[in-house]
Amino acid sequence: MYGVPARTMTVAAVAVLALLVGLSVVAVPSVSDPVGGPTDTRPDSGADAMQVDGVTGDGVRVAVLDPTGFDADDAAYADSVAETRSFGSGSTPNAGDGHGTRSVREVAAVAPNASLYLAEFDGEAGYGRAMAWAVRQDVDVVVVPAAFHGTPGGGQSLVANVTERAIARDVVVVAAAGNTARGTYRGTYDRVRNGALVVEGGVRNYLRGDGDVVRAWVSWDGSGLGASYALELYRVTPDGPRLVARSVPYEGDRSPNARLNVRVESGTHFLVVRGPDSPTGATVRVTSSTHALQHVTVRGSLVSPADAEGAIAVGAWNQRLGRLAAYSASGPTTDGRRGVDVVAPARATDGFRGTSVAAARAGGVAALVRAVDPNATPESVERYLEATARDVGPAGPDVRTGGGRLRPERAVAAAIDDTANATTSGRSIAERYQRSGTTQARV
Repeated sequence: MYGVPARTMTVAAVAVLALLVGLSVVAVPSVSDPVGGPTDTRPDSGADAMQVDGVTGDGVRVAVLDPTGFDADDAAYADSVAETRSFGSGSTPNAGDGHGTRSVREVAAVAPNASLYLAEFDGEAGYGRAMAWAVRQDVDVVVVPAAFHGTPGGGQSLVANVTERAIARDVVVVAAAGNTARGTYRGTYDRVRNGALVVEGGVRNYLRGDGDVVRAWVSWDGSGLGASYALELYRVTPDGPRLVARSVPYEGDRSPNARLNVRVESGTHFLVVRGPDSPTGATVRVTSSTHALQHVTVRGSLVSPADAEGAIAVGAWNQRLGRLAAYSASGPTTDGRRGVDVVAPARATDGFRGTSVAAARAGGVAALVRAVDPNATPESVERYLEATARDVGPAGPDVRTGGGRLRPERAVAAAIDDTANATTSGRSIAERYQRSGTTQARV
């Protein structure tokens, strides 16, 4: 499709840094946002209504876990903050107007009377400690507007395992699907040239997008007979390609992976996947959180913890154009689940955008549902959101848009109706809104 990359990267210096964690915030897409997918732009009546019949989240506890920290004194939600903690090197109360703070604003805009528990964390270990702390606080909903990219996307990572344990404790977990639909490539290591994976006829996968830092991961499954793989980053020069950096293996996760975090100078760059000289049959996934790739595999670009079984994975909806955002990550998971559950508007009034925004808003709606029915299980809350969503993709639930575009008013109204009728949570809504499949349905 591409002979040469369409854009170049402008930078100042070169430095290679080994990533200690595979974590990235996912709110702001790293490339421009032309969109694809559904084209229906008709507005929904009441689709953006947030509080319904006086439901504002009273009595509900919502935790937000984010690696960038929070400003606990932010005027948009300061009165709702019950507790803040830091499971890393940062200082949670003084994070300023960053990713975590903006994510919490979106939660508070939807559920203004919910009590907020804010936890900053570093890496997989920090995430586990933060999630365990949230469970101990007896929270109803956990919102995770962050992503761990160095996993195959099947829910087998330590992060996914931690998330599933929280869900088993009756906690609703709402996670960002990721902004990686155009930054993911998945292939089988069966076509090899000089110890490199052949990608669409060659071994080069050019980076697209401007940015002076390249963050990328390569992960693989266990079918490669114990082989390991690496990413190499090259810069095109008049004298030929020049190696800029090589990924560093990360041993702290259940899923084997290696990572790049490098500042680059101006020019054209590409990635190469290195491995054994002979085919192994392993499934290899390359993910960049900073750049689009020349060769992409949109299906299966979902990130962790959104790939955890039982988590509500939320994709990004471009409300202005009435379409799925092209960067919004897609299912299915590698173990055959659909992956994405719903999509939600992904741009805040201050310009903050991405699947983090969508997840924060969906997390607020989940809090409203639990305010109506405190006994609603995570599965029931998920069903309310999905079954009342507006179908915006192919007919029925699909791997890119899930059950459709989130409709807060209808989700909460359905919970109110069920509670008033003393119906088992989530059961009657499944009967009234006959939709094929659920989040965990196999594809």
